[in-house]
Amino acid sequence: MKLFNQARCVCFQNLRKWRTNYRIWVIAIILILLTHYYTKEIVEFSRQIDVEVSPWLFPFLFSQKYVKLLFLFPLLLLFCDAPFIDENQPYVIARSGRTSWSIGQISYIVIGSALYFLFLMILTIIINLFYIQFTFEWGKVLGTLANTNAGQIADIKMVISRTITHYFTPIQAMWFAFLLSWLAGVFLGLLIYVVNSLSNTRIFGVLATSFFLVFDATITDYYELYRFSPVSWSSIDRIDIEGLTQMPSITYIYIGFAVLIIGLILSAILINRKQSINVLPPI
Repeated sequence: MKLFNQARCVCFQNLRKWRTNYRIWVIAIILILLTHYYTKEIVEFSRQIDVEVSPWLFPFLFSQKYVKLLFLFPLLLLFCDAPFIDENQPYVIARSGRTSWSIGQISYIVIGSALYFLFLMILTIIINLFYIQFTFEWGKVLGTLANTNAGQIADIKMVISRTITHYFTPIQAMWFAFLLSWLAGVFLGLLIYVVNSLSNTRIFGVLATSFFLVFDATITDYYELYRFSPVSWSSIDRIDIEGLTQMPSITYIYIGFAVLIIGLILSAILINRKQSINVLPPI
């Protein structure tokens, strides 16, 4: 119990620093601008046909590969300084012990990733609040954009995937989109943590995660490669639901994330137990 209480304190100490961390405010501003830019055209389309849009826009943010890159790069900015060692951390490590400290830092990545995508989900609603009709259906606007070429005619940047509206209810789509995005965020954050800990610098972790982002963007027409792209698993329109495509099934994705995340967690704990702790310059 003492181990987890100490880890909890380490985790919440990192979260409390968000109030004075300029990068957090930059990330928030970037997400607000991106969300407004990629959802405003759908709102304008709804105004043109005089029908309010339903609030279920979040599952479609990652339907386009390059748009997904834009929304995931701020996440790298959030975790780029992993393992989050500043001038105060050697004292924290001395009081809590390396194992508790490592678990606390890992917990911070898990919670930080959840807050990131929760904030993004809420943004898609709040930014367009005055033009939204709350309903448990996809609604006429999203249904039209998903099942016709109206989006292309109106030159709407965000793709409303018919796969999502056909196989998922809005609540299911919101849940799975959040869950898979969160797991992908945890994977990327832990990868930065492990690579930075091994290299004792803060650049190689970002380069490693950037590789996975670029890989996801380059395999659009190679469905069999989605099995080897954890970032691709965050898009629910890339799941093989009926077993008719070469894309990964939801079971494969769950197992894949579990293996990768557990492996990275164990690696991070083992590395931090044996490695000297050096204070790196802030980013």
